[in-house]
Amino acid sequence: MENTPENSYNLSIRISSDGFSLSVFDKEKTLLSSKKINTSLFTMSLDEVIQFIDNETQLNYSSVRFICESESYTFIPKALFKPEYAAFLLHLEHKPEKNEIILFNILPAWEAVNTYSIPGTIHNAVSLLFHNATIEHHLSWFMDEKVRLKSETCIYCWNRNTVFDVIVLNDRKLQLINSFKYRTPEDFTYFVLNIVDKLTLDLNKSTAHLFNFENKPELGIMLEKYINIESH
Repeated sequence: MENTPENSYNLSIRISSDGFSLSVFDKEKTLLSSKKINTSLFTMSLDEVIQFIDNETQLNYSSVRFICESESYTFIPKALFKPEYAAFLLHLEHKPEKNEIILFNILPAWEAVNTYSIPGTIHNAVSLLFHNATIEHHLSWFMDEKVRLKSETCIYCWNRNTVFDVIVLNDRKLQLINSFKYRTPEDFTYFVLNIVDKLTLDLNKSTAHLFNFENKPELGIMLEKYINIESH
């Protein structure tokens, strides 16, 4: 790494309610280093957020990607979306939050737009520190990086400690995007099987793809009693 110009590095920062992580990649997207910091930025002032992020990001990166977890999101068909209506569409499902900034990510592969909100302090800190940073909702990132269009029925699950996000594809079409809170393996299994039932999916021809479940293997162990799973 010593012989690599510092501006050839790419930085990815993932922000959640319980902390944030930093990952550094080279031009070939090979992970060079990562770090998890268990300090929430959501409750900090703008100056505190700026100082905290700045202390952890000292190199001049060629690109910076911010992935922000948010429970306030809604997906709109691209053909029906207009930027000026982003707030209206989001607030049809979610109550406005104090000091929120409303953003959207266009997902061409899915012909969809993800409209979401993040704390204004986070948005302003990112804008001040990294003028060319890309800001993404965590589900936009997940769909772009992990979900693949396939003919068979696929249930993609991303674990986030006590919440899991689920995306269902059936015959190459999006059927569902949602998030569920859970406490036990029984809760998790119930939600997945309930999705299969409500969408009238063929259990024997469906596969649940599990991501970020390394620290909770008991979830996959119970679920695989009822449906084929693939861990990633």
